[in-house]
Amino acid sequence: MSNQEVQHEIYEYVQDAPLGVLAYVRADGTPVQRTFGAFTVSGNDILLATKKNSAKVADIAKQPKVSFFVEKKEQDKAGWKSALYLGTAAPITSKDELQNAVQAISARNAYIRDLVAREGLKDFSLLRLQTRVIEWLDYGKGFGHVDRVVIEA
Repeated sequence: MSNQEVQHEIYEYVQDAPLGVLAYVRADGTPVQRTFGAFTVSGNDILLATKKNSAKVADIAKQPKVSFFVEKKEQDKAGWKSALYLGTAAPITSKDELQNAVQAISARNAYIRDLVAREGLKDFSLLRLQTRVIEWLDYGKGFGHVDRVVIEA
């Protein structure tokens, strides 16, 4: 299977996954994980919405290397799948990119859609995880099978 075919398979899987887990490192060096429902896939990147004043935004600004893990709960073990995105995260600052990110995340997440409609983005920060590698676990291709897709910069 080509990298492009694997990327499409990953995209299709992640599109309807309700939650993902962001892993990052705190300023004190402690690794942490946070569950996200307010996310979407944009090409190979992950777009995330979070509170602007959250500790994670400050921590990621200091140590931008992060991962984002997506795995659906109800899966048959023989066909178990998960996707791990590895890369760097940064705030989205371009007005056009912000607007596109809000629309994309809002299409997946009613809470964000309603909140933005009521209050705008005043309390939110939108982040882009610029993916460098995706590790795609797919037991359907063999127990423990992982495709590693390197994303060209």
